[in-house]
Amino acid sequence: MKRNQTFHEKLIPLLVEGIGAERYLEFGTHLGETILKVNAPIRTGVDSKFAPLVRDLLGFAFFKMTTQEFIKNYAAELAPYDFVFIDADHSAKAVEADLCGIWPHVSNEGLILLHDTNPESVHDTDPQLCGDAWKFSKVIQTETDYFDNVKFEAVTLPYHPGLTIIRKRVSWGPK
Repeated sequence: MKRNQTFHEKLIPLLVEGIGAERYLEFGTHLGETILKVNAPIRTGVDSKFAPLVRDLLGFAFFKMTTQEFIKNYAAELAPYDFVFIDADHSAKAVEADLCGIWPHVSNEGLILLHDTNPESVHDTDPQLCGDAWKFSKVIQTETDYFDNVKFEAVTLPYHPGLTIIRKRVSWGPK
């Protein structure tokens, strides 16, 4: 398995551009390595420990708070989101809470990407690295009725640390 800690920083901007996403939301913005490379008209970053460097950069709205605080207080107001990148707390429980909390605010056919879902070794499952986010990735890909009759597709890319792509699928075939 290939180890590539920055692959998502290259792939996500391409996907955002490719689907023509208007609204991009990122949980776990950290130093801004990904959000600053994304070209979307509306970019929103959420991180409870925002780095001072990121706070000084212009070009996107940021919220220094937990993802659950954002979901409760701002998600509906700023929705719908065409693309969501979840890379905050790497525990399966937190990833599930983030996904379930933001799901109603994702546009039809929108994409949600979960980071750190394919750790290469037991060492990589340390909470400061990938955690156990991979456990929830497995659940979402095996329980086809997870969102109560809302269709979706999901796949985990086979590299370390892993990226699970979820599409909120509402129709198949030409429109």
